[in-house]
Amino acid sequence: MAQNVSDDVDPDRLEAELAEIKGAMGLASDHPYWWRFWIVEGVCTGLLFTIVQFWLREGFRPWIAVAFAGVVGCCELAKRRLRSSYEPPAAGLPSQRRWFVAVLAGVIALVVGLRPVFESLGPTNAVRLAIVAAGAVVGVGYVLMGQLLAAYDVRPADRYAFVVGGAWIMVLSAAIPYIPAFEGWEYAAFGIGIALHHVATYVALFRY
Repeated sequence: MAQNVSDDVDPDRLEAELAEIKGAMGLASDHPYWWRFWIVEGVCTGLLFTIVQFWLREGFRPWIAVAFAGVVGCCELAKRRLRSSYEPPAAGLPSQRRWFVAVLAGVIALVVGLRPVFESLGPTNAVRLAIVAAGAVVGVGYVLMGQLLAAYDVRPADRYAFVVGGAWIMVLSAAIPYIPAFEGWEYAAFGIGIALHHVATYVALFRY
């Protein structure tokens, strides 16, 4: 009898069903590197945008180039360590890296296409246009990722983190040009604003 039962079990089908169950449990419960990425991305974004701001204000300086390269290198090492510490999603969840590349490609296309417009503006307005345009693209990318994850039975907290993040980025980028205190520090304010959201998201998902 036991032999007949074992013969009727399809190992491949059983493994697929278990993968679907794990996927329905949510990203943080089965794949915690997703919520840990929030704090890595947040700290890196805040530092990199602030460094870029000093670059724009003071021009090229060796220490700025070294600092930029150092932050990029440390962030990449941190991400690789997170990826190597956990198994990749077994239920076919969207790739965080590919999503980031797609959003970055959208920003690059926008900047290249608007180059003639940037060149016709003064430095202050050019920076403001870059912030608003890039913020809109990135914000929409975040919201779309939150919607996309709904198709994979990802728990609501992880989906809403992307949706709220996208809304925050769009509001932040639209508000910066109207705040006099941020004039000359637009990139730093944008990066720090994103960092605050990402760190807060990490804390919220950690406790969820």
